[in-house]
Amino acid sequence: MYGRALTDPEDLQALSLAVEAAKINLTSSQTADVKLALHSLSGKAYERTVSRQEFETVNKDLFKKILEPIEAVLADTELRPRDVDEVVMVGGSTRIPRVRELVSKLFDNRTLNTAVDADLAVVSGVSIQAGIIGGMWPLTVSAVEVQTSVKKIYLD
Repeated sequence: MYGRALTDPEDLQALSLAVEAAKINLTSSQTADVKLALHSLSGKAYERTVSRQEFETVNKDLFKKILEPIEAVLADTELRPRDVDEVVMVGGSTRIPRVRELVSKLFDNRTLNTAVDADLAVVSGVSIQAGIIGGMWPLTVSAVEVQTSVKKIYLD
């Protein structure tokens, strides 16, 4: 930006928020405007319109990596994509059209289940985990180990 690196914490936070907003806007629009007033440049404004195509080009390497953990799980469980009954997409990055396209292609162009409210799923999971860890979960939970053909997978 303007030939020098951003080091001011306020500018970095503003940039992070602007990029996140653009990413969200690009999930439903072909373009997004990035507007910043930089503290380190005496409030000088920076404006740029970014296209979804530019976003996908810049993040091409990251998008390639998205399939790696999915492929690893399939390999570890000795499943093929056609053996999976349903693919449920939950989480921030799963809203990105390119991510959905790549995952759908991996699973033989299957329609993905995107009906689960991602924010609600994350909040519910975190709440349950916090309750369990804190010993405050209101339900008595008992676990019964059931033999399955599915291997536990530990990701680093």
